[in-house]
Amino acid sequence: MQMVAQTNSTAATPVQPVASSRLKQAADEIVGSVFYGTMLRQLRASEFKGKYGHGGRGEEVFQAQLDQILAKEMGRGKNANISEAIVKRYERNAIHADSVRERQQAAIAQAQRDAQQLAQPKAEKPSW
Repeated sequence: MQMVAQTNSTAATPVQPVASSRLKQAADEIVGSVFYGTMLRQLRASEFKGKYGHGGRGEEVFQAQLDQILAKEMGRGKNANISEAIVKRYERNAIHADSVRERQQAAIAQAQRDAQQLAQPKAEKPSW
């Protein structure tokens, strides 16, 4: 798993490997349930059931659970390019969100300093 470094004015801080692995695991689960799970449900609903090779009533009862397990395992597969793309995109968005948050905080701090300066009474010039 590669580590992503933030680029900001202070210092580059890498994304923690533990958080990155949890992100990868979550992306694998999403891809498995949404992409592969939907694909398996559509496959099971198709008209391509034959006379032979069918598991009978037991298969019909437990098919949803089997499909869920299969989808989860397919999401964890080595060719999980979809989940890798999700992880990379999320990490890029997180870095961008951090830089936006820093700029917003700097703008708020500047606005507070400006407000304090305006609130201070100005020294009057002598009228002589």
